[in-house]
Amino acid sequence: MSNELLINVTGGEVRAALVEDDTLVDLIIAREERESLIGNIYMGHIAKLVSGINAAFVDIGTGRSGFLPLAVAGEAGEEGDAVDHLDEGEMVCVQVIRDAIGRKGPQLSRQLSLPGRHLVYTPERDRIAVSRLIEDEDERERLIRLVEGLAAPGEGFILRTAAEGADEAALMADAEQLRTLWDGVAASRAGAHGAGLLHADLGPVPRILRDYAGGGELDAIRIDSQTALAEARTFCERFIPEAVRRLAEHHGPAPLFDMFDIEAAIERALGSHLGLPSGAGIVIEATEALTAIDVNSGGFTGGSGPEENALRTNLEAAAEIARQIRLRNIGGLIVIDFIQMEEEENWERVLDTLDAGLARDRLPNRIVGHTPSGLVEVTRRRRRESLAQTLAAPCDGCTGTGRIKTAETVGFEVLRALRREAGRQTGGALVVTAGGGIIDHLETAGKGGLAAVADALGRRVTLRAEPGYGREHFDIMVE
Repeated sequence: MSNELLINVTGGEVRAALVEDDTLVDLIIAREERESLIGNIYMGHIAKLVSGINAAFVDIGTGRSGFLPLAVAGEAGEEGDAVDHLDEGEMVCVQVIRDAIGRKGPQLSRQLSLPGRHLVYTPERDRIAVSRLIEDEDERERLIRLVEGLAAPGEGFILRTAAEGADEAALMADAEQLRTLWDGVAASRAGAHGAGLLHADLGPVPRILRDYAGGGELDAIRIDSQTALAEARTFCERFIPEAVRRLAEHHGPAPLFDMFDIEAAIERALGSHLGLPSGAGIVIEATEALTAIDVNSGGFTGGSGPEENALRTNLEAAAEIARQIRLRNIGGLIVIDFIQMEEEENWERVLDTLDAGLARDRLPNRIVGHTPSGLVEVTRRRRRESLAQTLAAPCDGCTGTGRIKTAETVGFEVLRALRREAGRQTGGALVVTAGGGIIDHLETAGKGGLAAVADALGRRVTLRAEPGYGREHFDIMVE
């Protein structure tokens, strides 16, 4: 299996695509205007305690209060903070563990951690744990023994997937770097006098490399920006030296994502209907409470009978559903309506296929099983907005029943299209015609926007507002 990480930079947007055997399986999008807060540590001010839901709302200085659960056991049996330990007006040190999604503010935790290459450091929690993706029991025990020898009283570590095969020296170096980082956080906390940021996680490109390039599974890391490549090389030379040789700059003429058909895969991932090679299909619909996925046999009749038809369709659908859950970043409760089968052995094969597809997922997930009517329940931790929430917004014209791309999303599409058109036709000014909202966004976008792209291309770019154009419609011409 070949694995490649493709990093595309357009203005204030960084997109990273994980490709396995020429198939897009994971997509990360980071935007300057909506930078992720996950991993950031803040000194917060408790604005309100709500005993009815065992939670506190905490002002962390970002303009939107965070949600801090209290006295609730976490997924790993962690005990939360009892309500009577906190008072309104009290200052508290918290970390963002989930970005704001929709009307919900960021979720916070008082159990602080700092991620490194091999380890996650938990300075105030005495516990050693190992990533569930390291399955070899002998390796798990070896790693635990090594880290137990490194840990000081009162501190803990979680061994990341990238720790598999690491020696004691590598783990020790990681631990010392994280302890030094924590000393800085502790000093900032001791000197804090109000709500505000104490520690910010890495920027988009180093964070992507830390999370995806540390395990040695990537064959290549292709980046289409010289600035981002230099940042990546500096980070890898210090923290992931073996990944330096995999770094490569992408040079046109075709855009990086076009070469691997990523743009088309993203468009398909925004749709609710997805066809399968056999002629069967799946329908994915998200509601506020859950995501429903329906498997349809379509015109597939390749089996010897109804049971085999159902099995073959369900197996194909299970593999694709696992990929789509990761790609679309679907979180929370997921209910899958497979085609009904009679044989329990066949259900086991389908669930095994679904489980194998989700086994490489970096977010915790759990398959509950199936009901007699063919429903399968999956839970997956929600940390960020889904792909649809990131790229689109509710459509006013369809009374909330559908979504339409945001002006920000279309603006980035225009910038990428300008680069593409400039590569096809040399010389002449580029003229963008779009609806007024898109033109307004392009004119007011921050650094790295339209002016930066025009400078990079060495071409004049003219904007023309056309009232008759819809939100997602734009044209580019050369004058």
